[in-house]
Amino acid sequence: MRKAIFHILVMTIFLTVCTAGAQEPETGNNYYFNSSLIKSEVDDKLKLNKNENIDPGVLIRMRNQIKITNITKDRVYFKYLLFKSKSPSYEKYNFTKSGDEITFSLSKADFKELTEVYYNRFRGFKFGAYSIPIRLRNSKENFEFDANLSLGANIISRFSYSRFNEQSYIDLSLGFSITKVNLNKENSSLGQTGTDYADIDVLSPAALTLSVGALVNLSKAINIGVYWGWDRISSADQKANWIYNKKPWLGIGFNVSFTGEASKSNSKN
Repeated sequence: MRKAIFHILVMTIFLTVCTAGAQEPETGNNYYFNSSLIKSEVDDKLKLNKNENIDPGVLIRMRNQIKITNITKDRVYFKYLLFKSKSPSYEKYNFTKSGDEITFSLSKADFKELTEVYYNRFRGFKFGAYSIPIRLRNSKENFEFDANLSLGANIISRFSYSRFNEQSYIDLSLGFSITKVNLNKENSSLGQTGTDYADIDVLSPAALTLSVGALVNLSKAINIGVYWGWDRISSADQKANWIYNKKPWLGIGFNVSFTGEASKSNSKN
């Protein structure tokens, strides 16, 4: 029963920072088309870098990926990410039969309207903090919920599980912190006759905490995290025989934000 309880979900608080707003196109970044256009619209909007006619088979298709090569005052120049060399699309979008690389362009206004950022699989490192106020500890016949205050930092590596969505990512973290832990008669030698702690019922020493974990961001307002960590008290405090010293604890959290603006529709009847 205790082992089953040890794996229940508990609510933890995550420190999240979200930013919103349209991003300006940047040279070297990858994007994808967020909609498909019919042939007449493509001919009107899409231009080649050279004074040549676009292949009749070229279309703007939803989720085709591109990379910006240059930006001028009025237009954005880009290349399609490579199709398979033996596919018909290769000679329409990547290289001509003579081996020349094909560059297209759209007006800045059309580019902003028709594209979204195509995120890298690895989004980089950052520093931050996750607050995990409730920890589950289990040692033989003892099971505890701990509400501990920690002061520290996390090194976080972020990965996309969907490259088409800014909010679809997983954070893998390694954290170091100083944590206030709770010792009592049930989990230590406090109050035991014949010890240095015979007259002490509770003690709250500082512990050095190491933690690893993963946070899955499902949307701008929802994320789920799992953390595994260890607390180690000082050599002096170890005389109290805290049973959870250097033993793993588990934190599983679910965070939902109910704030934000409702989305608006710009569709016309």
